[in-house]
Amino acid sequence: MTLLQDIQNAAIDAKSDLGEVLRKCKVLAAGLGSKPLEDWLIWECNGYPPDTPLPDYRIWSVELRGNFVGYGGSEMRNMPIPASCVPDKFREAATMFKCRDSVATIEHFFGGAYEDGNFVKQMPELSVVLGERVLEDMTCIYAWGEYSRGHLVKVLNTVRNRILDFVIAIGKECPEAGSAGANRNPVESGKVTQIFNTLVYGGSANVAGATSGSTVTFNVQVNNIETLKEALRQAGIEETDIDALVKAVKAEPKPRDAKSFGPHVAGWISRMAGKAATGAWQVGVGAAGQILATAIGKFYGLQP
Repeated sequence: MTLLQDIQNAAIDAKSDLGEVLRKCKVLAAGLGSKPLEDWLIWECNGYPPDTPLPDYRIWSVELRGNFVGYGGSEMRNMPIPASCVPDKFREAATMFKCRDSVATIEHFFGGAYEDGNFVKQMPELSVVLGERVLEDMTCIYAWGEYSRGHLVKVLNTVRNRILDFVIAIGKECPEAGSAGANRNPVESGKVTQIFNTLVYGGSANVAGATSGSTVTFNVQVNNIETLKEALRQAGIEETDIDALVKAVKAEPKPRDAKSFGPHVAGWISRMAGKAATGAWQVGVGAAGQILATAIGKFYGLQP
């Protein structure tokens, strides 16, 4: 049995240890040469660092609840709190839960049983923000958020399903991937990353444009600079130019719309269009600006 088949069978088996499946995937990834894939496996195994963007399946809303006191010792406990009562600048942090725990930690929460019930997101500081905004003549003394255990089950099922989708797709490209004696990079690393972004980081945006008479399709995920860099590599842009764009993006705030890039990013696009005109970048002049503007717009979340 090949490593691909082993992973596929384990991913199908709902009773298999998902942490072990991920470790087998790490062995497979070592021979595929895709850093986004390797990073994802590390984060799912070890947990996501605080500064790492999360995939959409690890973010969900919570139901706010709180305890309140009023005149004469009156009190109301476990009361629902409308999200509209939370000031705008605190609302996203209060109403959304970002799950950074490792797969092993999530599985440990259940102890092998996916029973019903809720988990609590502790937010003691929220009571200060709410004050008397929720109930007339009553003050919030403690607030928290609740979410269903079903969200954590969904994380585990999503990881398992996307692993299965990924290894099936890789198997179609190269059935020998992961086998003893197979080439270290049996599938071109850019192709592996494209499959990964499409099947694992679901919901990524597709960008297409013509280069040298062919069609290039790649994926850019909102606020994920690595997917933008990989997309530009696939479009034939050199690393020095990619690094220059990263510096430009970091040097200015997010634009209001796709037609109002800041001077650093706009200048970079202009320089790249100039390279296309001289033939230094193998892409048609007419397509150059559109490809770059669309890819960067996808990164900023300004494109549908």
